[in-house]
Amino acid sequence: MSFGKTIKDLRRKHDMTQEHLAEILSISPQAISRWETDIAMPDISLIAPLCNLFNITSDELLGIDLTRRQQTISRICDEADKYSSRGYLEKAREILEDGLRKYPDNCDIIYNLMYVSSWQKDVTGDRKYLEEAIKWGEKILEQSTVDHQRHSAIQVLCFSYRDVGRLDEAVKMAESMPYMAVSQEMLLSSIYSGDKGYASKQSNAVTLLQFLSNSLFSMQTKLDSGEMAYTPEEDAALRDKRIEFLHLFFENGDFGFYHTHLSDTHREQAFYYAKKDNYEKALHHLSLAAEHAIKFVTSVNEDCTSLVFRGMCRGSWSTSSSENEASRLLKKMENKTFDKIRNKEEFSNIKKRLLEYANNWKTE
Repeated sequence: MSFGKTIKDLRRKHDMTQEHLAEILSISPQAISRWETDIAMPDISLIAPLCNLFNITSDELLGIDLTRRQQTISRICDEADKYSSRGYLEKAREILEDGLRKYPDNCDIIYNLMYVSSWQKDVTGDRKYLEEAIKWGEKILEQSTVDHQRHSAIQVLCFSYRDVGRLDEAVKMAESMPYMAVSQEMLLSSIYSGDKGYASKQSNAVTLLQFLSNSLFSMQTKLDSGEMAYTPEEDAALRDKRIEFLHLFFENGDFGFYHTHLSDTHREQAFYYAKKDNYEKALHHLSLAAEHAIKFVTSVNEDCTSLVFRGMCRGSWSTSSSENEASRLLKKMENKTFDKIRNKEEFSNIKKRLLEYANNWKTE
């Protein structure tokens, strides 16, 4: 690749006009044009500023194949993802940090580090990972011109600012985003027709379903008055509604990722009924929680057959923990709330079933 084509590709990749690049370098737009047509080369004093601006080495600027560089960066991110997607977050971090030392300020690597830090915060509760997620998210907003990276950074920063008490910044960040009704997904589903239109509407339905499911699960919150929004009985009724509406959309039982939602919901119902000394219902819901936990672990790359989502591949699952749903449920079952049913045969059978699948992900 000629130097002129390299400069032109870099400029376009960073959404710069010739005038903008010239202004940054304090030269004329005509000089940029002469470089890009291979009529002239930049002065040696401009090589370092160009390398810093485009985050490349002088060798790459002057002739090394940029495609090879990006392929290497992609391999680093893919390798890290193999570990982070199954919860081995520290190993993923090591790979990404080593990559960042080789390619300083590369936004693809920083983007992945932002998510790994956010997940490590969720798993460990350690505030240092929260601060790191904020650092990487802010760096993405400073340097990246890629929309999906910037939008993801805003999402992570909203939650992270909230968690460190920077609520005004979280609100400001959230308010910078488009309304749901004018989002890319909503607009495209209205524009596309045929197969694309059908797939787009299915995708939107999945997103909205998850949004509603999460909302139903987390509506038991403290109001400004200091009172809870719902009584324990009303909270249990909300969980029943969550179970009902998921069954409404997945009438064939092909819940895919939503097996986790159902496992969590049945587990909370089991806690509720155990506290009420209704041990029959507690065991019933605990058994269903185990069933969905196991199905989540074992259901990989299955096509959905239920009416609304028919034909969608459920894919494989990522997690921010090396534990799977079966092992997490086993830990929850150690809670003293279940002490009065711990010696019952049905409780022991549920535990045995879960032990067969604990930390044993099906990957293909």
